[in-house]
Amino acid sequence: REQKETTVAKFNSTNDNVEWARFTWNPVTGCKYGCSYCYARDIANRFYAEKFEPTFHPERLTAPHNTPCPTTTTDGARNVFVCSMADLFGPWVPQEWIDAVLKAVRSAPQWTFIFLTKNPARLAGIDWPDNAWVGATVDTQARVEPTEDAFRNVEATVKFVSIEPFRDRITFAHPDLFNWFIIGGQSATTGEGERQPEWEWVEAVVTQARAVNAMVYFKPNLKARPREFPE
Repeated sequence: REQKETTVAKFNSTNDNVEWARFTWNPVTGCKYGCSYCYARDIANRFYAEKFEPTFHPERLTAPHNTPCPTTTTDGARNVFVCSMADLFGPWVPQEWIDAVLKAVRSAPQWTFIFLTKNPARLAGIDWPDNAWVGATVDTQARVEPTEDAFRNVEATVKFVSIEPFRDRITFAHPDLFNWFIIGGQSATTGEGERQPEWEWVEAVVTQARAVNAMVYFKPNLKARPREFPE
């Protein structure tokens, strides 16, 4: 009798636009935020049968153990961006999905798992494993206060903010809450065109980060540069 072929779940390799993580892992896909600049929705609508509807893929939970772990730890070689095609902590996500993903993370200490959300309130109070980096998207000033409020109650090895896309002048009241600042521009999608922040906005955030000895990472899509001329 013919045996049905079974696909072994593994991480996906990233491209040069995600230098800080060499792999992505999507045990959950889909999102309901409806951001006009979302690249993930474009991809999902093109390639996923379920489109961008939030979906749990339990068969992918074994990927941390099926993917060979690099021998080196440099340049993000063991970093895994979790749910690049979803917001795992969106208010519509069942807690059981989150618990299942975190259980898989705890079982694979050889990897570093990077989490990012637009709903930071749900990060607070989680018993984060040592191999988890935890971040929130801050694309406008309005997101700063709720993110800082949440991160006062987040205990993680690395806490970060991702300012991508950078759509507003942003000032943090407590930049010391974060170890890492990721700064990026806005790539073109079907919903919006490319968009770049003012260099002064970028410089202001970098100055705040340096003042608290936080690390700064510039995404490849950030084209804002200082342009200065004498009077």
